[in-house]
Amino acid sequence: MNPPLISQINLAFQIVIILMLFTSFGLKRKRKYSWHGITMLIAVSMNAGSFLLVMLPSLLGLATVTEQTPFSIFIVVAHACLGSAIMALGLWLVGSWHLQSSIQGCTRRRRIMRLAFIAWVVTLLLGVLLYMSLYTNFLL
Repeated sequence: MNPPLISQINLAFQIVIILMLFTSFGLKRKRKYSWHGITMLIAVSMNAGSFLLVMLPSLLGLATVTEQTPFSIFIVVAHACLGSAIMALGLWLVGSWHLQSSIQGCTRRRRIMRLAFIAWVVTLLLGVLLYMSLYTNFLL
């Protein structure tokens, strides 16, 4: 089955977002905290938009697909649950920052941010597995 164009575009979009996350991490390591916060705000906003415009409608559409394998159902559920939790956490982290110049609030949430970063990467990998299980013969 050929993937819909919107799914191909969204996969590329998610890869751009994850590259932004790694760039933002590099900015933080260079102590450019304002730029780190701005790039995270952009990445989280882009991901939320992608979720609302592409991923949620796609998830709702998958409920009617009957030829799902147990593995693909597991990937859908894991990706949706972890992705939703990480998106909510990302929105909270970015929202609590409010483009402040002080990093004191951020240092208190450092462990949460690291966990969110790792979980976001895992969620992206689950999304790639989901894409592959839905649109290629891989992982059948």
